[in-house]
Formats: sequence, C-alpha cells, structure tokens
Amino acid sequence: MDGIRKIIKSVDMFFVTAGAFTYLLGAVLARRSGRALDIGVLVLGLVFFLALYLLERSLNYLTSSRINVFSTALRTNKLQSPALMGFLLFLSFILLFCVYGLIRIGTLAASSWMWLLLLTVGILIHISSIRLWRLPYRWLTDGMVITPIMMFTGAELQQIPSERMLFFLSLPLFLLYLASTSAMMFEKFGTDAEKARPSLLTIIDWEKVINLHHILLIATYFALGVYFMVSGSWSIAWPAALVALISLFQVLQLERIARGMKPLWGLLRATSVLQYLSLVYILLFAFLTH
Repeated sequence: MDGIRKIIKSVDMFFVTAGAFTYLLGAVLARRSGRALDIGVLVLGLVFFLALYLLERSLNYLTSSRINVFSTALRTNKLQSPALMGFLLFLSFILLFCVYGLIRIGTLAASSWMWLLLLTVGILIHISSIRLWRLPYRWLTDGMVITPIMMFTGAELQQIPSERMLFFLSLPLFLLYLASTSAMMFEKFGTDAEKARPSLLTIIDWEKVINLHHILLIATYFALGVYFMVSGSWSIAWPAALVALISLFQVLQLERIARGMKPLWGLLRATSVLQYLSLVYILLFAFLTH
C-alpha cells in the first residue's frame, strides 16, 4: 500500500482538474452545435483520462530512482507488491472497459481514435528512458494535453467535427495554462538549482521565464479577443475577460519576486490555479446557460 500512497501523492491535482474542466468544455460545445450531450460518453472519456494519468504516475514510480534517473534496479522489488500489481491491473481493466464502452456506444470514429491516441502518447511520453531530457519541457507537453488534446477529445467523442472554432478557443487556453504552470515553477526553483535538477527555470534562466510568462499572458488575451470576434460569443462570455485582473495580479507577484521581495508562494499557487480554472468555468457556464 505504501507504493500506491506514493503514486497518489505524486498526482498533480491542477493538471487533473484543468484536464477535466477543459474536457467538459469541449463536450459542452455539443450544445452549441445543436447536439444533445451524451452523458455516458462524457463519463467514459473522463474516466479514461483519469485512469491513463494514474497509470502514467504508476509507471513513473516503477521506473524512477533517487540515485539514478535511468536506473531500473528497484523495479522488480516494487512489482513484488501484490497491492501495486492489483492496482496496475485495475487501471488496465478500467482503460479497456472505457474503450470497449465507447466502441459499443458507437462514438469512436477515425478522428476520435486519433485524439485518444494523442492523449495516450501525450501522457505516457514521460515514462520513456529519456525522461531526464524531457523533464524541463514537461510544462509544454502537459499544456498540449490539457488543450488542445483534451478539448478536442471531449468534442470529438460527442461527435462534433473538428472545426476552426475549437482551435480559436483552445489557443488562449493553451497559452494561459503555460503561463500558470510557469509561474508555479518558481517555488521549486531554489531546490532545483541546489540539486542540479533540470527544469525550465534552471535551463532558460528565471528572469527570461518571467518575461516569457508576461508574453504568454499578452498572447492569451489577444487570442481570446480573436476568438470572441470570430465566434460572436462576446455577448454571452464577456465575463471571461475579467480573468485578466487575476493575470495582472500574478504579474505583480512575479515582479515582486524579481525585485528580491519575499515570495508569497501559497498566494502565487492559488492565483495560478484560479487564473486558468476561472476562465474555463466562465466559458462552461456561458455555453451551458445560453
């Protein structure tokens, strides 16, 4: 049970919550296209995402070593745990059940298979033998999983054809997720630098990451404005623009850190989470009620 507890503890709740919200947003667009929302398909797709992520966390636990990131010497010992083996078999069964259920319902068209495959590759790519090289760039691959992959998966499973409106909506969410996660990295920067652990801040330099964060936010709200213009949804989703106030507060916090002032890590984490989830929630509420 100790192994399972470590796996659960390693779960990134922001990643999971952001993925679930973005998936729901993609599915809710079925209402905008005139289709009824299929709750069974919605649940199966969400469970598939959660089980796949837990499988990645489990495999990451099995293939990780505190001594050498490439070492697999402890894998055999870890697999001797009946509880852990049962947990892995359970996750595998859940994944197969979800795929079988989607096939039985008849929603897995060729495009749906493609997005499920991209979701699988996007999540499981980090358990490869070159995980150390990919570590500094996980924020980018995770951002691609959250959006556009999760949004398009939610939409495709509801049999909404991929169209430019999905792209225009996924772009600002992708940029905002990158900005939020890059801001959250500053809390671990001291530990990463001390232990020579590769991360975005240690590879690029923390001052450049602050500038990158600001550029991402500017691009986010520019892309959001373009989406409102081409979709005509400003009249129902205009409160989404108020999230810019949260983003401005995050900019002020990072500038405060750059000037050498004492960081408020809990507040920075809360701002990062609230920034992304607020935008997705406002869009979800707008599309559900209109």
